[in-house]
Amino acid sequence: MSRKIAGLVVLVLAVGIAAPIAFSQMEQAQPVVYTFVSQFQVPRASWAEYTENTEKSFVPIAEKMMADGTILSYSTFENIVHTPDGYTHGAAWSSNSIAGLTKVLDEVRKNGPQRGQIAATKHEDLLMQSTMYHATSSSGTSGYLRAVCSMAKADRPDDYGAAIKKYLWPTIEDQFKKGAVNYVGFDQPYVNTGAPSTRCLVVVYPNADGVDKWATNVGAVLGKMNQADRDAFFGTTVPDSRRDILARLTHYAHK
Repeated sequence: MSRKIAGLVVLVLAVGIAAPIAFSQMEQAQPVVYTFVSQFQVPRASWAEYTENTEKSFVPIAEKMMADGTILSYSTFENIVHTPDGYTHGAAWSSNSIAGLTKVLDEVRKNGPQRGQIAATKHEDLLMQSTMYHATSSSGTSGYLRAVCSMAKADRPDDYGAAIKKYLWPTIEDQFKKGAVNYVGFDQPYVNTGAPSTRCLVVVYPNADGVDKWATNVGAVLGKMNQADRDAFFGTTVPDSRRDILARLTHYAHK
């Protein structure tokens, strides 16, 4: 179970990918955004080769597809906190349609498997969806990704998202206004390769300072909760099911 949750975290890692939308619209259901994540466990000796392959074979395709409106955003990333069975590198892209995702995948596969990918000892794809997100229009070759995944209570999986919205969204909005974050999304599996009740809060920061500011402000909110609110918030997830990912973004772009 832990390995499945860890895999879903990166996904969605996906790296913080979604269409920009005003917070005034958050009260209504947002259009579904789908995210495809492809991740690899690459031996350290092949990291440079994998990165070079990504620069040549994936990034140009993603930039072209984003420019013509096929996808909303894309990213490439390298995990910072490694585990024995975890993934080290990956790429992700988002679209309002499954067709948009597969167009990118079809183009990438025309180039055939790259040497850096062939060297990988593990590979996994994820397909996620979200109707709760916010992003600023941005692009760059640096940044950080934090994904916090937990299993929601299977008999009421929507309660976790409602709790995030009630208790954390005001602080999330403030972090956007201050420029500490570029993206926040609340994701769940579209293709259930793991537990269907898995939910991931995904955050993209422009720099490491944003990571610190986020942690300080969210920690303050949680610390000020009374016991009833803490029970209401933390009671929406399965105890001890949380798994985190911290990754460095090497490319990212949002419309």
